[in-house]
Amino acid sequence: MNYDSRNAGEGEIRHTLEWNQSRLYRGSMDWQEDGRACFTCPEEGLDYLLYSRAEDRSVRLEDFAYLCLKPEVCEEHSMCFQLSFYENPAEEGHELPAQEPQMRIIFGLLPQVETMVPFDFRILDSQVIFPERTPGRMKMSIFGKPVRLCDIGQIRLQTAPGFEAFHFAADECFFTDTFPDCSLQKKQLIDELGQWTQKDWEGKLSGREECTRRLRALLEEAETSGDHFPFPDWDEFGGWKGKTFQKTGWFHTERENGRFWLVDPQGNAFLSSGLDCINPGVETRVGPVRDFIGEQAVKGCKEIAEYRPRTIAMSHDKKDFFNFGTENLKAAFGEGWKESWMKIVKHYLLSWGVNTIGNWSDREFIHFARMPYVIPMDAFCEEGFPHTPEAIFRDFPDVFSPAYEESAARYAKGLEDFAQDPYLIGYFMRNEPAWAFVYGLNIAEEMLANPAQTVSKDVFVERLERRYGEVSAFNEAWGLELDSFEELKKGIYKAASLSERAAADLQAFSEEMITRYVEIPARELRKVDKNHLNLGMRYAYITDKSLLCGSENFDVFSINSYQITPLEPVEQVSGWLDKPVMVGEFHPDLLDKGLTAHGIRGVTTQKERGCAYRYYVEQGLTNPYFLGAHYFQLNDQSCLGRFDGENYQIGLVDVCMQEYADMTQAMRECHEGMYRVAAGEQAAWDRVPEDIEPIHY
Repeated sequence: MNYDSRNAGEGEIRHTLEWNQSRLYRGSMDWQEDGRACFTCPEEGLDYLLYSRAEDRSVRLEDFAYLCLKPEVCEEHSMCFQLSFYENPAEEGHELPAQEPQMRIIFGLLPQVETMVPFDFRILDSQVIFPERTPGRMKMSIFGKPVRLCDIGQIRLQTAPGFEAFHFAADECFFTDTFPDCSLQKKQLIDELGQWTQKDWEGKLSGREECTRRLRALLEEAETSGDHFPFPDWDEFGGWKGKTFQKTGWFHTERENGRFWLVDPQGNAFLSSGLDCINPGVETRVGPVRDFIGEQAVKGCKEIAEYRPRTIAMSHDKKDFFNFGTENLKAAFGEGWKESWMKIVKHYLLSWGVNTIGNWSDREFIHFARMPYVIPMDAFCEEGFPHTPEAIFRDFPDVFSPAYEESAARYAKGLEDFAQDPYLIGYFMRNEPAWAFVYGLNIAEEMLANPAQTVSKDVFVERLERRYGEVSAFNEAWGLELDSFEELKKGIYKAASLSERAAADLQAFSEEMITRYVEIPARELRKVDKNHLNLGMRYAYITDKSLLCGSENFDVFSINSYQITPLEPVEQVSGWLDKPVMVGEFHPDLLDKGLTAHGIRGVTTQKERGCAYRYYVEQGLTNPYFLGAHYFQLNDQSCLGRFDGENYQIGLVDVCMQEYADMTQAMRECHEGMYRVAAGEQAAWDRVPEDIEPIHY
């Protein structure tokens, strides 16, 4: 090996990747000096060739455990970077390969702080979608199918398209077999209230005294306001008195002249204007950013877990969190802070015309508010969504195992406390399964590639043996040379590519597995509760039609959709299933109040944000299958990142509970007219908002 080694005495193997203008496919290198370079990323994004098997013939990736980058964002806002891994491009040169990358790793960085970002090569097996945060880094997401080091032909460093040209500097870039030093320069980035210190804006509070005064004023307003929706044609549930159906005492669905409606317990038409994550503040994950946060937060944690370089799964240890929002409430209201917060929030929801408490909301608030609500079953059950000791791929369980049915029965018991509550609209079985984030995914193919011995694999091999009889007939159909069917259990990489017959067999079994994945827990839930609606899985998006398998068990199909309108996914799903659709998450966002990232959709001003909300919801209402949408979320996220590192300005209120009035006024106007829009009595909002390329990870 001809690798440089800066720590040879300690046994480290390292290969440094020098920044080279000739490897820049898109963007520009402004200067380079002493191993450091500064780049300009155009609006369409930067594209830089980090590694090419054809050109870097002296480098054997299998000798290393990590790829390490040390960039610094030069802007006042965050940046989103991407590593793209391509399998064996045939041609040499820097042109982007014709095929899509086998895997993309997306990650975000805070502005104006130098951050070492190590990429553990073990994540290339794609079994983890959100790896553990390393110091200073924000969220990291993995998209795509597994890729082997020996198959990698190119690694490219890219940036997401931006609303303007962005700049960043990069210091070291190297392969190594040793976890690098990820220490950070100490720099306090948020103040005692949880506000970003590096920027001022209209409405930024001066300190604790002003925050307390404003919170107490909010409570006084809440206590003197009415305890009802502001619209005279709404009932106590937020249903519409202008259209009535059968009164059952429970939420259910009806179809009239082709239009689907939810129906509230009083028999009135209901559309769900929901709000997710109604909680007192948002927690900051302290461990990865302890050098950027004040001693107040460090001391307020029960324990700060040290980063474990050999662990790649994301930690959810609640000891490692501090909540500036609740601290602000405690300072203002003392021991009665929770009740005060609940009064303020209920007043907000009623005044905004929000008639549904969405996913992951405070359980105590649900009981206090006496408003319609939904629940995430996987979060309200101690064990989470049904699972098995061995997984097939990511979080997809061994669905033919008896352990899956046993786990499903325990999972369903979490619904017992809610089964008799008329305010419950229904339950989501889970949210955004990690296994479903792959386009063209074939679960059975991944099952064969996984060396783990599972009941599902046994069942599949037995099925193949019954179908083909002799192993010779199977070999001919699949293009293999096995001595026995038993050899299949050892693992076959990319089996669907072997032959058309192999692909068909795998696809059929994959669909059967997904059907069992849905129907077994759905059946157990229905045993516990026959009164409420099964609202589905809240898939992030439909990556493959096989995700619709098992949907006959849903009363409503749910999907999260961050597009400009929900029409495309609603039309897609309803065209396949003839089933009503509810959107579990959406938002439009901007960067005007201190936070450094938009979220998944970006707009230019708060007024445009309100416009975007109305356009999304009211355009959705023009589709007769659309039952409503839930905005994500009540609070802005933490400046320094929640548990996974998201730090988006997406809230209806900031960390001090101040509402974004232009946005919430538009929501109120939208909700006041939404039933008439759905009934065809009022035109839908049709002004397209001014959106921009967002910063999100």
